[in-house]
Amino acid sequence: MIARVLIAPLLALACLVAESAAQVPGNGPFEVCPATAEEPTPPRVYDGDGCRRMTLHEVDPQGRQIWVRLPFAVTEPSDARFLGLLLSAKGSSEVFLDGRPIGANGVPGATRGQETAGRMDVVIPIPRERLRPQGSRIDLRMSSHHGWLTLRSPVHAIELVDFTDPQARTLRYYLPSLFPLGVFLLAGFYFFSLTVRSERKLEPALLGTLAMLAGLQLLLEISRGVFAYPYPVQDLRLIGILSCSIGFGLCLVAVHARLFAPRWLPASTLLAAIATVIGMLLAPSLDGKTSSALLVATTASLGLALAGVRERKRGAWFQVGALLVFGLANLLAPGGFIDLGFYLLVAGLMIGLMILQAAAYGRERRLRVEQRLRADRLQYALDQAQAEQMPRVLTVPAVGTVKHVPLERIVRIQGAGDYVELHMDDGSQLLHTTTLNELDADLSPRFLRVHRSHLVNTHYIERLDRAEGGTGTLHLRGSEPVPVSRRVMPGVRRALR
Repeated sequence: MIARVLIAPLLALACLVAESAAQVPGNGPFEVCPATAEEPTPPRVYDGDGCRRMTLHEVDPQGRQIWVRLPFAVTEPSDARFLGLLLSAKGSSEVFLDGRPIGANGVPGATRGQETAGRMDVVIPIPRERLRPQGSRIDLRMSSHHGWLTLRSPVHAIELVDFTDPQARTLRYYLPSLFPLGVFLLAGFYFFSLTVRSERKLEPALLGTLAMLAGLQLLLEISRGVFAYPYPVQDLRLIGILSCSIGFGLCLVAVHARLFAPRWLPASTLLAAIATVIGMLLAPSLDGKTSSALLVATTASLGLALAGVRERKRGAWFQVGALLVFGLANLLAPGGFIDLGFYLLVAGLMIGLMILQAAAYGRERRLRVEQRLRADRLQYALDQAQAEQMPRVLTVPAVGTVKHVPLERIVRIQGAGDYVELHMDDGSQLLHTTTLNELDADLSPRFLRVHRSHLVNTHYIERLDRAEGGTGTLHLRGSEPVPVSRRVMPGVRRALR
């Protein structure tokens, strides 16, 4: 079962990586030249100062305005399908077909004030009637002045497509993420509810936080396929994903330290935080920083899980296997891992952790029940010893005499203000000038306070009937039933075990 949980996400990850590789367009080379505000149309030849040929991911409009010529000519398709140009880039753009504008995404400009931010993903329709039989040339004017971050590869895709909605394709890519998202929500609810019920609150609280961080990161990831947001929002989205990754990583380390090496929890979390910062500083790209943060956390957690294996702790081998798969997927396919593989693997990890935590909670509950039973048996033995040392008769003053009433004959005692009624086993009643509180303190433990007005001899109890609202009725041999208040019901139930 564990092997299936670990292998299934890897197979899904491999399929997704292969699918994404099949969707990547030609990588170039693209011809790129600096653009000025005085140039209303693209240059005929890209041979001026600063012009060069580069791959798609080298095209960078951040902080400037550029001309970009696509490395392929556009001819009219043989069928009547829609034809458009997909632009997935952090920037504004204007599209030219054979030197004439055909559409724009925002308004590119030489400065921040001249630019109007466009959307992160957009499809510009290409008019068929303007295509030349020998092939048409496409140029782009691009700029990016409204971002907060400087990305290493701000342009993700420039390709011809036959669809109009780029969010629909992105959302289809993230469709398998609905499964892990459901797992994260279920795990978060389960672990946080366990935090309320369990005596060991730190472990389920950390696991619940782990699930919620993974779920939030996944929501940020798929938001690109749900909202057609302006390109500056991309920076906020990436910052959110990175922040969730850092929090997830540190929480992962804390979870494994708590499970397998509680004494090392503060030190291991601090060292993981320092290593995470160092790894992020060394990583050149934002995706690299995210991958690095997760890799550091995985490595630290693996070391803690191995410590658990050495000490023969429950679930340690499962965690070692899961973390090895987790780390290898990050190393071998970091791009696909960050996009979707991470969430599939974490979902499998969460399922395993829920099973392990449920088993641990079951053991904890059984231990609490056993401890309570031992405490009740000990208390019963002490009460019996105390009862043997206490008087076996109750002295009741009467007119001109004193009666010695054997305690074993008293079925129950009912309070009535400054006196009490003694109900005997033969059905008779005696009045005694004392209070129920005084008798409760003086009589042996065989007499049980079940109500503010009733003491009963446990020797005569036949059964206890519980009612709605937490109250109950105690049936006695040779006497009328006695009410049991909600406040003392738990104590009565324990005493009758």
